[in-house]
Amino acid sequence: MRMVRGADIRRLRDLELLIQGIPGYKSPKLNLEQYITDANIVAVAIWDAYMRNYLTNARVLDLGCGTGRFAIAAALMGARQVICVDIDPEALTIAKESASEYGLNNVDFVTNDVRNMAITGKFNVIFQNPPFGIQSERGLDVKFLTTAINHSNIIYTIHKLSTLDYINNKVNSLGCAMNVLDKVTITIPLMYKHHRKRKYKTEAFLARIECPGR
Repeated sequence: MRMVRGADIRRLRDLELLIQGIPGYKSPKLNLEQYITDANIVAVAIWDAYMRNYLTNARVLDLGCGTGRFAIAAALMGARQVICVDIDPEALTIAKESASEYGLNNVDFVTNDVRNMAITGKFNVIFQNPPFGIQSERGLDVKFLTTAINHSNIIYTIHKLSTLDYINNKVNSLGCAMNVLDKVTITIPLMYKHHRKRKYKTEAFLARIECPGR
């Protein structure tokens, strides 16, 4: 068991290294666009929330959590309760094993489809890296976003850079404001049968969305 808490993490780099140790998928599913979320992106989002005191004693939701990188990092950095939601029970098994390794008993794991999510109530913060709609359902990223906004006033979310203006307009139409925290190049290794190159690169952005008064 790894005994790590927020007090042991003094820099963004410390957090990124910790997140790198959270494993990826054993059998990734193309139709779910299962790619491990880059440790640096997760660290930037979690660190921003931590420095703004959004995580202290917070109730946090990780939508489409995969192997739990956002969820575990948020729990380690001060969240009171974290709910890790994913449609894939195999991914949740990996996330649960990692949470157990860090001695976390405040992370719950729920197999659920975000499009028809059964979880109700408000959360202090939501983190998500939704499918970009390349191999999965088109517009699924916006459905994730709408679900998130219905459940929290503060959302950290990742999207394809080419959709930045569209996502910003959608956020504004829902009465919220978006701040881009980072623009990144995501490197995807050779991992699916249709891949022909050793590495693929996708331009993406990380944003913090705030919905005051909702």
